[in-house]
Amino acid sequence: MPLGRVPPREHQRSGLIKGPNPSLSVHKAKLSGTTRIAYSFAMQMAAILRTYGSPALRQCRRLSSKASVTTGIGTMSSQRSIAVVGAGLGGLICARILQLRNIPVVVYEREPTSTSRQQGGSLDMHPESGTKALEMAQLMHRFKEVARYEDQSMKIVGMDGTVHFADDDPVDGQVGDAPEVDRFLLRQILLDSLKPGTVKWNHGVSKVVQDDNKATLHFLDSALEPAVYDFVVGADGAWSRVRPSLSSAVPEYSGVTYIDISLVDVKKHYPDLAAFVKGGMAIVLGDNKGIIAQKNGNDVVRIYVAFRKPLAWLDEVGLNSLVSEGRYTEARELLLKEFKGWFPQVTGYLKVPYSSMDVRPLFKLKHHQWLTNPHITLLGDGAHLMVPTGEGANFAMLDGLELATVIADNLSANKETWLRAIEVFEARMQARAWAEEDAESGLDTAISDGDSAARVVSRWQQRMNAQS
Repeated sequence: MPLGRVPPREHQRSGLIKGPNPSLSVHKAKLSGTTRIAYSFAMQMAAILRTYGSPALRQCRRLSSKASVTTGIGTMSSQRSIAVVGAGLGGLICARILQLRNIPVVVYEREPTSTSRQQGGSLDMHPESGTKALEMAQLMHRFKEVARYEDQSMKIVGMDGTVHFADDDPVDGQVGDAPEVDRFLLRQILLDSLKPGTVKWNHGVSKVVQDDNKATLHFLDSALEPAVYDFVVGADGAWSRVRPSLSSAVPEYSGVTYIDISLVDVKKHYPDLAAFVKGGMAIVLGDNKGIIAQKNGNDVVRIYVAFRKPLAWLDEVGLNSLVSEGRYTEARELLLKEFKGWFPQVTGYLKVPYSSMDVRPLFKLKHHQWLTNPHITLLGDGAHLMVPTGEGANFAMLDGLELATVIADNLSANKETWLRAIEVFEARMQARAWAEEDAESGLDTAISDGDSAARVVSRWQQRMNAQS
């Protein structure tokens, strides 16, 4: 589905969108021709080719969202009550910006505490999205305390050990513009920035019911009274409970599953493994599989073991039950059988004891669109779930920044102006997400048969040559 496509007929009949969405057409115009092709492919490879220090990729990435967002600090009398569902990165940035504008907001989160669930591995913050959101949230000083600017190296290796691409060391001591940060540390910075009591923990939302003028949150815990708001932001992730109030879309399985493994004290106990991943990421690909090793903080390495398998396979071989029951030794033996014949240094990651292990099938929600609603909207994975490309968290944070700015700038506006402002936000959010959703083709190349590592590098080089 190309950018600038004609929206569904029901959207045109509503009068909110007449013909091709102008916001999408403008975005497409900015990314036309050869430049758009190179940009799109560079974004597709962001998680696989994390060469953020290279001039070619920096040039491509600067072509992404150029929308100017200003966040002034001032007093504004609230005429619309605001709730955010989900205390992820996008929802928390949204709440932070609103509070900087002196706008009351409540965040409802299903988890009982901020530490009750693993928050994923390391993220790279991109200057035009994630870093921009942190700057506007006045949190860069905190971010720099925990960011790892040095951990931006990357290499791509075949299953026989052939190195097809390596960017192990900064040139002339320089580092790239996409520093790494552990997700749980970034989330804690955002939580700490909010006023006490902003986040209501253990308040899982079951559904949102709308009448003519309000949106009512109903909770999984029936003992909790429903909460009524003028505007609800659905920032509750892939399996959003807010999304059904706007559309019937359901995420689809991408065909690829990740097994997420954590290794601790790697330098101390496994120096060879630490040397292989070095200061960033090592990606080993081939035969419809992959092993992606990523350096995290505190001497932790996250391993993502990727398979192109049907969902049913996870139960057929017993992997789901082994992991859920904590039988990691048996699960490890199962994984080793799948990677028989791969070079020993990378299979060594699968032989050592794991501190944690999770099964993560990758889902997608491609080209998701809905009729703009004056009382409810979505951001992040709830709006545009995509396979990992390095952009998901960054896009969610940019969504949160832009939406909070729209809310603050139009809080006292009449209904028509408010509706149009939300519509423009949604169109711009969808446009950049749709451009990135073609990253699925990058995943298809990476997790494919034969020597997929060589194909990934060759494809990237061809596109970069076309750009030069």
